[in-house]
Amino acid sequence: ALPLFWVRGEMLGLTSAIGGSAIVLIPYCLVGGAMIPLAGSLLGGNDTTTKVYVADTLGDIGGGLLFSLVLVYLLSHWDSFVALGFLNLFAAFTMRSYKALPVLCLLGFGMLAARPLNVSTLSWRFPGQEIIVNKNTPFAQLTISKAGTQLNVLQDAIPLFSTGDFDMETVAHLPLSQVREGASVLLIAGGVFGTLDEIARHNPQRIDYVELDPAILDLDRLIHRSLGRSFVHVHIGDGRLFVKKTPRAYDAIIVDLPDPENAQLNRFYTQEFFDETKSILTRNGVLSFTLVGSANYLEEKGLALNRSVYGALKRAFKHILVFPGTTHYYLASDAPLKRNIARVLAEREITTKRLVDYALPTMADPFRMDILSRLLSEKEAPSNRDLSPLAFGHLIDLWLKKSGSPKTVLYVIVIAILGLAALACRKDRLRFTIATSGYAGMAFELSLLLLFQVIYGYVYLRICVFITLYMIGSALGALVSGRLNKTAIWQIVACDASLILFVTLACVAALWGAQVKGPVSLFVMQYAIIPGLLFLVAFAAGCQFSAVSRASRGVGAEITGRLYLSDLAGAACGTILTGLVFLPKIGILGVLISVAVLKGLSLGLNAMVVSKRI
Repeated sequence: ALPLFWVRGEMLGLTSAIGGSAIVLIPYCLVGGAMIPLAGSLLGGNDTTTKVYVADTLGDIGGGLLFSLVLVYLLSHWDSFVALGFLNLFAAFTMRSYKALPVLCLLGFGMLAARPLNVSTLSWRFPGQEIIVNKNTPFAQLTISKAGTQLNVLQDAIPLFSTGDFDMETVAHLPLSQVREGASVLLIAGGVFGTLDEIARHNPQRIDYVELDPAILDLDRLIHRSLGRSFVHVHIGDGRLFVKKTPRAYDAIIVDLPDPENAQLNRFYTQEFFDETKSILTRNGVLSFTLVGSANYLEEKGLALNRSVYGALKRAFKHILVFPGTTHYYLASDAPLKRNIARVLAEREITTKRLVDYALPTMADPFRMDILSRLLSEKEAPSNRDLSPLAFGHLIDLWLKKSGSPKTVLYVIVIAILGLAALACRKDRLRFTIATSGYAGMAFELSLLLLFQVIYGYVYLRICVFITLYMIGSALGALVSGRLNKTAIWQIVACDASLILFVTLACVAALWGAQVKGPVSLFVMQYAIIPGLLFLVAFAAGCQFSAVSRASRGVGAEITGRLYLSDLAGAACGTILTGLVFLPKIGILGVLISVAVLKGLSLGLNAMVVSKRI
């Protein structure tokens, strides 16, 4: 985004990322936020806050369904913006007289005329390169560019592969040198970028290749054409879920994925995943994956990342080998592992362009390997787990350090968000209640999305579905609240108590869900427990918002503005604290406990008011 402001290929730090996002989002946020109290003042009548809340939520539901079911499949991001722009122009036209029609038409023509900028901005992002393919998928934006004779494959502008890159030699030959020829191999991701070709040189009996995004498989005909071999069996889906469900046993499992830079990828570096892979390995089978490393000096943050994964791996396998370098190559097995990779390759008459002559002499140096092994094992570190994604947190710390982003920026952001929440709730019990419910809603959403991700894999499309489900629950809760016989204060107390109950149920679901494997249990978690909890939390939050609006004093627009400020301030705290601090450091259970603490305070304050009225 905004490529003119930064050097091409530069790793953006926290300050740059927030600044760029603010430039894009603040204009919309200011206009969208101002429309809420304006709508309250235009509606008039009784209980305008609930009416605005329901209308706003219905719009969110429509937007979520439109994007997740239609736009993401049919239109590019740019065309989606144009379509939504025309939808807003139509809404403006219905509210104005015909005198405004020329202005609206001019704005519409302006949006259509701007469509060619989509292609122009691509050339800004990849100067000096020919864009061969650029397509949006439900998972990412894929680009193939050409510079001279070199082809480059990028996913969301992050390089995945370039012709002339021989890293796939190391990815394939290190683990397959540990097992017999004619092995059965499971490859998770990366196959079309040359790894399948290198695996094929070991004469495997079978390769099961799992790829999440079907669009990546389409790139094979442009690069290596390696999917046509009879022993290659392609599976479209999540690699972690495939490991849970497959009935086969493998001699080697190769995980060719990026570092655990988000919660989705962290699942492939946890103790639970290593236990699952061990259960489908043969007696002498080997697991292989990579992590960010350093050729000579492994600094504190990188060491903490590797230790958290190494500790998880050590609890699952008896033998571990780590080959050092700018990338660390991990091998794990219950059988002893060989260090002399070059001899095995020579015996199999396999020649390499880079691995044997250039990389192995340094990577397999006994002195360097022993030093790294001692560094990783000399200090006991907490294991990276599904419910406590420590490796993800360490990678955030590493990113902050490498990008030169001072941690004070993060602290300032957190303090500013907390200050906004405190300002929104100042000395007002009801606004504090709404702020804590906003925090609870966002924390619940993120926690349950992560839990779903841990169990089932990539959650990109489900995010829209889950958010839409949450909005449906909120709207229904607000509508039902006004039709209940109980007074507003009793509803507020009941909703606080319900949210604390749902925290308890979510903790139980998280502990059980992390271990679930059977098809019936997987089905129940996917279609009943996680969506059900999300809906119930949203219903309680929506019901409480409506009840608080009726219990508040003031005119309609004033109440609407104050309550929305409190709700959004609480949600902002839930997003920042949960996403950047709590989840990476204390995990899902820690986040849910923080919700219970805040809602416990809210329940206590509201219960005191009820007791005084009895």
